[in-house]
Amino acid sequence: MTWYTSFFTDLANTFWRGAVQPSQTVAEIDFVVGFADGTRVLDAPCGSGRHSIELARRGYTVTGVDISAEAIEHARAQAPALDWRLGDISSLASQGVRADLALCMGNSFGYLDHPGSCRFLADLAAAAPVLVIDYSCAAESLLPSLPGSIELSAGGVDMVAVNSYDVASGRLLIDFTFSDGVRMQRSTAVQHVYTAGELTRMLRAAGFASVELFGDTDGGAFKVGSHRLLAVARR
Repeated sequence: MTWYTSFFTDLANTFWRGAVQPSQTVAEIDFVVGFADGTRVLDAPCGSGRHSIELARRGYTVTGVDISAEAIEHARAQAPALDWRLGDISSLASQGVRADLALCMGNSFGYLDHPGSCRFLADLAAAAPVLVIDYSCAAESLLPSLPGSIELSAGGVDMVAVNSYDVASGRLLIDFTFSDGVRMQRSTAVQHVYTAGELTRMLRAAGFASVELFGDTDGGAFKVGSHRLLAVARR
């Protein structure tokens, strides 16, 4: 079983929902819509729906796909009119979605093994002519200053994350502990780390003709030490 199929419970999701400020979501969607040539958007994985809901508020028709039943239930309660689907990104093609723009936001790329990630990108290329990936685990962002541990609290949930990097496999291993004072969840997340060049080659192999790399939503160029990688790929 892939780690993410059981990771995103109500404790983990509650923490992430509390950790992201609404202004961050607005800035991310401001960036994204600059590349939209139509109104249909595929958000995969959509998590608890913050990007999908902001897009719908601006008049876009959105399909959100996620494997977390808790996240989909939360999203559906917030915006029942949207097309929310419980599904795995490893079999995205089975959803049969066609859109003008596809999103993989919230640092959700790299959950799959390498063949799975390549298949996921090919499925996204088949679904939409434009793709935006938000990836904070690019090697140039992650490795220069990888913290050993992080402690944060958000949404009434305490989170401790202990990081390690597997050099041989190019994987970031994160041992998470979530606690709300009554319940506790311990889980290990696994994220595959790619350089910007590797991701660019994967996107082109998936069927995208051009790739632009940005270092944040302000549109600056991606470079070593950038906080995140925003890759915009076009067929």
